[in-house]
Amino acid sequence: MLKRIDASQVRIGMFVEAVEGLWQDPLLSKRRFSLRREADAAKIRKCGTVSVVINTSKGLDTGGLPGRDIEIDIQVARETVQKSVQVLEEAFERLRNGDAISVAHVAPVISSVSKSMEDNPSVFLNVTRLKSKDEVTFLHSISVSALMILFSRHLALDEPTVQMLGTAGLLHDVGKLEIPLEVLNKAGPLEKDEISLIRGHPEKGHAFLSRQEGMSEIVLDVCLNHHERIDGKGYPRRLSGRELSLHARIATICDVYDAITSVRSYKAAWSATDALKWMFGNEGHFDRRLLKKFALCLSVASVT
Repeated sequence: MLKRIDASQVRIGMFVEAVEGLWQDPLLSKRRFSLRREADAAKIRKCGTVSVVINTSKGLDTGGLPGRDIEIDIQVARETVQKSVQVLEEAFERLRNGDAISVAHVAPVISSVSKSMEDNPSVFLNVTRLKSKDEVTFLHSISVSALMILFSRHLALDEPTVQMLGTAGLLHDVGKLEIPLEVLNKAGPLEKDEISLIRGHPEKGHAFLSRQEGMSEIVLDVCLNHHERIDGKGYPRRLSGRELSLHARIATICDVYDAITSVRSYKAAWSATDALKWMFGNEGHFDRRLLKKFALCLSVASVT
């Protein structure tokens, strides 16, 4: 379980995932290490950094006791995912029936996912990786929401924006409501009309959400633009470069990463390393500067 603590709380026996700040000491330049000497703990406390990320499943917590058993975190994550799927299904069903929804309808999901990403992001994301045909859209949305919360916190965005980006991730694929499951889950190559159908989901989703009272501009932006590319070869509007907001760039990275690291009935999942290698090699798709920060974010969170 990852936990961000003040540098003054550091003590021997802790497992350090990251020291956040500027430093010169060779010990502190290591990304992950176990604190075994008081002299090293003292260096961290005095180095001027603001915070330290520790892993309580591999070392001591701030109270001096080991963290919870990993199996407990897995069970909690599963329960959170199950409840989140139920809430999201109800919200999407309201939209399908022509009823209104608001950010408040999905707020319980964002609250639960947000807490899970504070407690143990690696466990939570692994629980969402196995996506059944019936739940693929819901689990993908929950996973993208979780990744956007994790990444935006890593970028030090303010918490209201973090929560709204989580909401945007949750609702980004709402336009897929009108696409048949047999098309969404098709294992073989898509026909021309099927490709056109799928490529229409950002605009359909944006139209859905635009009709909802008080819907955030961040949510609308992400819904419409999460399939755009930096080089202008994306869809639906072929935006490029500075035309794309930071929020849309974050969403594009998180959306693709979850899609290629997820297990489906017709494909195996890629590891985080293979996924990032492919993403870095896919020239023109992503904001490379942001993608480097995303890779560091996953590393700090021990997502594998």
